[in-house]
Amino acid sequence: MSDSKYSVLFMRDDRDVTRYRVSPFWLKMFVFTQVFLFLCAAGGIYMGVRGFKINANLQDENKGLEQRLVDAEVRLERLGNMEKILQSYDPAELQSLLSAATSEVEQAPEVPEVDLNKVFVRIDTREVGVENLQAKISKRKVSVSFELNNLQSAKAVNGQAGMKLIKKDGTPVDLKLKTSDLAFQIQRFKRIQTTFTLPDGLEQKDLFGMRLEIKGKGEDVIFAETYPLYNIVS
Repeated sequence: MSDSKYSVLFMRDDRDVTRYRVSPFWLKMFVFTQVFLFLCAAGGIYMGVRGFKINANLQDENKGLEQRLVDAEVRLERLGNMEKILQSYDPAELQSLLSAATSEVEQAPEVPEVDLNKVFVRIDTREVGVENLQAKISKRKVSVSFELNNLQSAKAVNGQAGMKLIKKDGTPVDLKLKTSDLAFQIQRFKRIQTTFTLPDGLEQKDLFGMRLEIKGKGEDVIFAETYPLYNIVS
């Protein structure tokens, strides 16, 4: 009985029956091999799906970290701008002002507070992008130009740009601007140029930067950023 073998018959219509004798050992090996290959294939599919999910999770985490890094850079730049404003004060002048304020608290007029968040907060709804902002100051005449890009390629964007000057103490200064120069309706991009005169009593040495605001069709601000003059004046 130990030498017993299985007979395997192959029958075809166009030829005689073929018979093979197979040892039980080799038959079992064939079955085990098929099972092993099936398990390997199933394991490979499982590991592939698992690896894909892990890779997708890592990509999501990477995007989140990149966004946090961008936010941190914006906050750091904002703090740096605030620090430059504070450093622009003369310490002796600050001390004299504090002494005068201490001795004349009741008589001193109430000074309006400057909300630095409104001055330096960055707004970007990803509808438009601003590039190559440049300014030229000749005596009291200021020329400003920048490129406005439509980031929503599926539709045109229209609206109005506006500007304010920011003094070294953080106070915003309104300007008399030509609204026709700053109105836009763009499908892809548009170069915007305008010229204005410094307000009376305001000198270049008093300025820290310029705040650019872009409003959409519904008067909502879709982009706003404050640019230090040393970065844009040529």
